[in-house]
Amino acid sequence: MSETKDYSKKSFIVVGTHGDEDVERATMAFACAGASSALGIKTKVFLTGSGVKLVQKGFAEKLKSVEGMAPVKQMIDAFVKSGGKVQVCIPCLESRGIDKKAFIEGVEFINLMDFAAEAADADRVFTC
Repeated sequence: MSETKDYSKKSFIVVGTHGDEDVERATMAFACAGASSALGIKTKVFLTGSGVKLVQKGFAEKLKSVEGMAPVKQMIDAFVKSGGKVQVCIPCLESRGIDKKAFIEGVEFINLMDFAAEAADADRVFTC
């Protein structure tokens, strides 16, 4: 029987760069984050580019599911419910004219300096 590893001291950031223009990659960001979180790894999703749209109220519900995967809305909800953190790039939402009030509850808005500091401290950073 294999040993169960303790990943509770590890941290992982998934950078999600895609939204409705590439639903497969958008879905993979939250699939990877959900898997990491399920292992007990402290996991954050940092959304940038068109990825910021994924956590706008009502947006993810409109996306078609990727065959063989749960809908991205379901993955986002499960990730947040499990304690995962979702961060949105402030310059990216501002360049799209999106108000902070348009996002789901619990989203954290961060600037690029904060992201750089968090990424430098993370054990792994992965981009989808």
